[in-house]
Amino acid sequence: MDTALVLIRHGLTDWNLVGRLQGRTDIPLNETGREQARRVGRELAGQGFSLVLASPLGRAQETAALIAEELNIDTGRPVPELIERGFGPLEGRIMAEVSDEESAALRDQLEPIAHILNRAIPALLNLCEEHAGKKVAVVSHGATMRVIRDALAGTKLPRGVENGEIIQIDIQRLKELAEELDLVSC
Repeated sequence: MDTALVLIRHGLTDWNLVGRLQGRTDIPLNETGREQARRVGRELAGQGFSLVLASPLGRAQETAALIAEELNIDTGRPVPELIERGFGPLEGRIMAEVSDEESAALRDQLEPIAHILNRAIPALLNLCEEHAGKKVAVVSHGATMRVIRDALAGTKLPRGVENGEIIQIDIQRLKELAEELDLVSC
């Protein structure tokens, strides 16, 4: 079997529901989020996944555990490189209440996109190498997944990543992106 990797955004939280920026604040899933995780597990059933990994944040870990339970497979060690983007002083704020001016003024206090790529792309490649010949699902977060997805696509796509959304990772493109960004020598 060829190596396969998918990213999955964690299930819904109460903060997602009201548009509150979570970042690295550890907010638990709500019941809708738990059902989303179970639905993802049912959707992946029969596709040969052997392991579910996740960012160390509780909402990602719980999502991974619920998916793994549906698939009757194990979860593995946390993947800290796939934690959510750090949003600094915007964490905990409802984004609709943050003006464009305030957002622009605080931009330099957010984790830079380049930093997200510098931590996430090598980690994904390491997972491919570590789990060669297996299908692995990794639960992560909206902003981190959007940055990865857009970098792989070579353009900023107009929409975010929904809770419970599954993104197939093109491993060859991942290797090319790592070379383009001079992150590893493939």
